[in-house]
Order: sequence, then structure tokens, then C-alpha cells
Amino acid sequence: MAECAAMSRMPGASPGGQLTRCLHLRPRRSERARRGARTAGHRADLTRMSSQLSVIIPTHDRPAALQRLLAGLESQRAEDESIEILVVDDGSSTPVGPGLSRSIRVLRRERGERSTARNHGAAQASGELLLFLDDDLEPSTGLLAAHLAAHREWPGCLAVGEIRLPQAWAGHPFGVFRQALELREVPASRGPARQSNFATAANMSLRRRRFLALGGFDPLLASAEDQDLALRHSSDGGLIVYLPDAGATHHDENAALAEYCRRVEWGAEHMVGFMEKHVDLPANRDRVRVNGPLRWDDPLPLRLKKIGKAILGNQLCIRALLALIREIEGRQPRSRQLPRLYRVLIGIHLQRGLRRGWRSGRRAV
Repeated sequence: MAECAAMSRMPGASPGGQLTRCLHLRPRRSERARRGARTAGHRADLTRMSSQLSVIIPTHDRPAALQRLLAGLESQRAEDESIEILVVDDGSSTPVGPGLSRSIRVLRRERGERSTARNHGAAQASGELLLFLDDDLEPSTGLLAAHLAAHREWPGCLAVGEIRLPQAWAGHPFGVFRQALELREVPASRGPARQSNFATAANMSLRRRRFLALGGFDPLLASAEDQDLALRHSSDGGLIVYLPDAGATHHDENAALAEYCRRVEWGAEHMVGFMEKHVDLPANRDRVRVNGPLRWDDPLPLRLKKIGKAILGNQLCIRALLALIREIEGRQPRSRQLPRLYRVLIGIHLQRGLRRGWRSGRRAV
């Protein structure tokens, strides 16, 4: 269901399979050897290039998550402390600062949109390369080196690191479903990506000069702002590359199905501006076609789907669906009905969010 992945965290996440790649499969021996060789090379890259890197982390009221991320970065930065780390405190109720290393710069600003927070960090950064990370990630040991190596290999690229859910999620049916959903359109291997909107600002790097030339993140977009930046980069001839060796684990606070669906709905509502800005993007045309108002030329199956989602979109029906899903998860966690029910429920919230966005006047369909 192409429209659902759009609210997800991974690139490819235009919401919209590559299920077999989502279950933490071990690479073949030859691939492990290649990754080992790259890691050794990455360590050398830290010495040569790290003084050119600024890591920008927007945060809001997540002190424990932020500390976990910074601890992972500090262990990598030990080889070269000239790597710059900037934390953009986006109006946290308790200001960020006490307890952090003196080598970490903290930029305090009033609460705003995440695009503005990232732009503020980029404007204050001194590095030639900018690496944007979300505060609820746990970086792999080679994340910084992998990003640096990518910019030596593909100068001028937009480099997108891998993001996965915690291993513990593989033991829950919704965790398996969500991991598959979020990796559907992720490339199978390291290197250039085909999709012109392949990006996630949660783990993404590019040269500062390029970022500024593109105008940074659009401050008017509260959702899909990373895809918008990627599209502008691609349309100007820029290359996007995928880095599975620049991996991070996403410790999502919206782990439960109900919380995830509410975030999907919020993301859809605020994605209308992006859809209006990029009306010709195939994924955006599909979202309008599948979730827009009933039209006389809609095929009968599509009409029935729209009507069904509208009927089931009231809170009573949503609660009943959630109760049914929990019952099946408890009794038959491997039931083939569960993925279908997940898709139905997420699709309902997606349609609710988009239609609210259209009605609110954010943009017209």
C-alpha cells in the first residue's frame, strides 16, 4: 500500500516490497568482508576529513534519548575531537545544556518547526559537511566515518544512512509489519538511489555549500520537508546515495499501533503543502486519487474503498478495529489477517489526515 509508507521514517518512505530484506538477514560472507574493508578505510577517513564535519541534532524534551545519541557519537569522535556537534534546543521545557560535554555546542531557540531548527543549526555550523540526525536515534559505530567516506566517493551527493527499528521489535507482528513497510523502497545495496525523493532528515548528510544553495529545508513544510529537499537536489542534477553502513537504530516513542496511526494522521494532514508543491510526483498523484473526494470517474472498487474508509473513520470504529487487532495479535500473532488489518487502519488514518488538511485550507486538492 504505497500511500502508507509516506509517513514512515525511512527514505523510500514516500508513504507507499522488499519484505525479505526487513528481517535482519545476515549479509553473505563476501559482503561482510567488503564492509569490513570499508570500515578500516572509514577510520582513515576520520583522520583526513573529520574537521570538516558538523553534526546537527534538533531536539525537544527528549533528554534521555539525546544523551544516548550523544554518547554514541562521542565514542566515534574520540579519534578526532574536531568533529563539530551542534544540538539545536527547539524550545525544550527544561533547557538543554547541563551535563553535556563542553565540546558540544547548544543552540537555544523558541519552539518552531523542525525545518527551521535544522536550518538554524546549518547556519551556525562551521563544517564543510553537514550531517542531520534525529535525537531518538542510536548510531552504529561506523556512522560518522561512513558518511565522510561517501562524500569522498561521490562528491556533491546527498547521502542517506540506514534506519532500522530495534531488534526487539522483530518479536511483535506489528514491529515486523512496520519494519517491512519502512524498508519497502530502500535500495538493496550501498550506492546511488533511483528515487528522486529518497531521503530522511533523520540520518542524512550533504555539503554545507550545497545545502545553502538549495535554500535549506522549506520552513513552510511541517511534513515531508526532507523529500522536498531531495527533489530540489535531484532536479538540479544532484546524486542521492544510500549508506547501509551508516546505520542507526530508531527508538521511536510512538511504538504502539494506535500511537503510530495518530502520527500517520498528523503527518498526512501536514503533508498537503508538500503535495501541492510537487503535484506531478507520482506518489502524490496516487495519494490524491486514492484519498481524495469521490469522483464520478472513479472505478467502482476505488469508490467502495473511499466510502469504506470514511465510514470506518469514526472513533468508535477505530477503537473496535484496534480491539480486534489486539485480540488476533494475542491469539494468532502469525495470522495473515493482521497485515491486512494494519493496512486498513493505517489507510483510514491517512485518509482522515489528508482530508483534514484539505478542509483546513492548508492547500486545496
